[in-house]
Amino acid sequence: MDGTTPIERLTAGVHEIPSSEYHADPCVEPSLSSTIGKLLIDRSPLHAWTASPRLNPDWEPKNSATFDVGRAAHSEILGKGEGFAACPPEYLASNGAMSTKDAKAWIADMRDAGITPLKQDQCDAISAMSKVMREALRDLGLVIDPARSELAAISKIDGVWNRCMVDNAPEAELPGVGKIFIDLKTCESATDAACRKAISSYKYDFQDEHYTQVWRGATGERRTMVFLFQEKTAPFEVNALIPMREEGHSADWGETAKDRVREARRRWAHCLKTQEWNGYPRLIKSIGAPPWHRADWEQAQDTLTTAEAIVAARKFQEPERTKS
Repeated sequence: MDGTTPIERLTAGVHEIPSSEYHADPCVEPSLSSTIGKLLIDRSPLHAWTASPRLNPDWEPKNSATFDVGRAAHSEILGKGEGFAACPPEYLASNGAMSTKDAKAWIADMRDAGITPLKQDQCDAISAMSKVMREALRDLGLVIDPARSELAAISKIDGVWNRCMVDNAPEAELPGVGKIFIDLKTCESATDAACRKAISSYKYDFQDEHYTQVWRGATGERRTMVFLFQEKTAPFEVNALIPMREEGHSADWGETAKDRVREARRRWAHCLKTQEWNGYPRLIKSIGAPPWHRADWEQAQDTLTTAEAIVAARKFQEPERTKS
């Protein structure tokens, strides 16, 4: 692994660089990340161009309070990345919000320094999350070595440059699985059902496939992604999941993910070559209902019928009242 300066452009391999440099795209040519690839497939080439720091001259890194707790929790657990700090209590408004002039100036200074600004209760929650995560890692037989955290992998696949930054790539193999990645996800609920929905909604299967292919291109290693979903509220429970890959099985994630990743690279190569970054087509289209649309209505009707039946039964069973 090697360090780099913001001026140096990186080629294939695994590099240890600050996340700010990674997100600015340090590759020798504009590269495809998981985020940009998903935009190409799910939205349009114009959305992908807008999100590219190398193509969009007005691109700026996003700092959103929505992701602050997750970003800070990553830093605490991985032992690497952006630090975080609690807002001085004297800067807070009477309702505890970071809305005063002093608080806003402090927030701006923290972000300029690469530090995530939080309130004290958020810092306390992150400490509690870290404690639970350490216990979960121990029980799962996983070890996070900070030296193996936030590693940027770069490789050229299908004629285009690709990049990813893995949360952690342990040196040791996981018994029965082999070499793995560890990817941390903060969430509201870490039940199996909620995690399955998150994988589908946020296309984590696409991320899984993109990361494993880019890493293999950079190192020759085959690794398996292990997602650690952790709840953001007490008791901060953790659920460790590997997206199922069993070709031909109805619950397989891999086949569709491979198709989508391959198509994202094809579109990226085409757009780079033609310099055509189209948005949504300017057409008036007929749009069909999803398969579950009718089922939802029929279920609602069944519920209404059942409710009416209950009311009717109660009426029937009531004793007849005589007029006085």
